[in-house]
Amino acid sequence: MVRRSVVVVALLAAPLLAGCSGGDPAPARSAAPTPIARLDVAAVRLARVSFCDNVPGSAVRDALGGKAQDHDSWGNGDPVPGGTGAGDVGHELGCSWSTEPGTAARAWVFARPVTADLAGTLVAQAGHQPGCTATPADVLGTPALLQTCTLPGGVQRVRRAGLFGDTWLTCELAGPAATQPRARLDAWCATVVAALDVG
Repeated sequence: MVRRSVVVVALLAAPLLAGCSGGDPAPARSAAPTPIARLDVAAVRLARVSFCDNVPGSAVRDALGGKAQDHDSWGNGDPVPGGTGAGDVGHELGCSWSTEPGTAARAWVFARPVTADLAGTLVAQAGHQPGCTATPADVLGTPALLQTCTLPGGVQRVRRAGLFGDTWLTCELAGPAATQPRARLDAWCATVVAALDVG
């Protein structure tokens, strides 16, 4: 009888434990996102979970400058959309929306906790990627970075990334250089933070 009770308790607990594994979406947010220049990074706690459904369609349209024609999402161990090969799998949870080839809004969080030392290394390495320049930033995490890359076909990618507690967040826009103003990137990043914030 005791053994049967243990089995029943284990079966009931399994869904609860699974809910903590990172598969559940973050809580939906109804308030307008806080502009990233006013974020209190210490008070923001980002969930490392799937969050695509929590990003408002209006924010995606604003980020892209038009209606999304394609949407993709990926999880820890999934192939990364646009990756370089079959073995290119991600260790993150992310979303991507696009209009035409080269025009996209993306965001992701690393699936595992990130230390301050590793975050510092990521900031330092960002400027060494081909075609990219990067500078440390004082918004969207501590530490944080702002990166601008010139990609093939005249595409410019602008990216912010930073550490919130032990969660590393990246948000980016890509498209023709003239369509990627900093204000649009910052608004996009603020929306992503709001979609993930459980603090």
